[in-house]
Amino acid sequence: MIKKIFILTLFYILLILVTVQNIFSQVTQEWVARYDGPGNSTDLANSIAVDGSGNVYVTGYCTASGTDYDYATIKYNSSGVTQWEKRYNGPGNLNDYASSIAIDVSGNVYVTGQSEGIGTYFDYATIKYNSSGVQQWVQRYNGPGNYVDAARSIAVDGLGNVYVTGSGTGNGTGVDYATIKYNSSGDSVWVKRYNSNGNSVDAVSKMAVDGSGNVYVTGYSAGSGTGYDYATIKYNSSGVQQWVKIYNGPGNLSDYANSISVDNSGNVYVAGQSRGAELQRIMQQ
Repeated sequence: MIKKIFILTLFYILLILVTVQNIFSQVTQEWVARYDGPGNSTDLANSIAVDGSGNVYVTGYCTASGTDYDYATIKYNSSGVTQWEKRYNGPGNLNDYASSIAIDVSGNVYVTGQSEGIGTYFDYATIKYNSSGVQQWVQRYNGPGNYVDAARSIAVDGLGNVYVTGSGTGNGTGVDYATIKYNSSGDSVWVKRYNSNGNSVDAVSKMAVDGSGNVYVTGYSAGSGTGYDYATIKYNSSGVQQWVKIYNGPGNLSDYANSISVDNSGNVYVAGQSRGAELQRIMQQ
């Protein structure tokens, strides 16, 4: 009996090892593409997207020549061959940091981030390129505080409407969420800001848009004696706030939401980190 158990145990161990080996053997590196900007110094990628044809799009920022950091956006084909590379230097001729990228069904490319202006410090700077890398429009957003406005996330719907969110300095309200909807031509449709009760820091991490054009934004917001809490907001397609949900973890300490997703049934999922007795990673539905 013991011999049979030993043989069966050995069989299952070997089966697991073979299965694991097969799984890992299926993962092969197809290609690596490196990018060295014109300044031959720091080049940092922040966001990546893939279209239906397998083209890969990367955005971030690079050291330029005489213009500090600039947006750098690259399109590769499915074989990793560079199709085009575009840089953006804002009007301040200073630092420009791209943070997020999105692609629509026609292959148009949308990039957002923060860009130093003239007398406005950092502004949102959102760009649309067509599939060939030709710039279609640029839209900048300077919040009411005329100070730091940093876009963090971008999305596009099936009609070509573009949604951008991030955090911006308010007028006496500290740092607030700031979410913008543009139409396909780059015209602003609405701008919505969120300031929690404490007039303190409300910092966006991520955004999602569903098939009906509802917009979901998450990040963290200063609570009352609870450090930072998750703060998740839903807007309808007209920019009307539907609800705000706050999550304070069991430790009554700081909780930071990092990402958000919505399914076809309208269920919303938020993930991040939460301070309990020890630091935990959680997902909230």
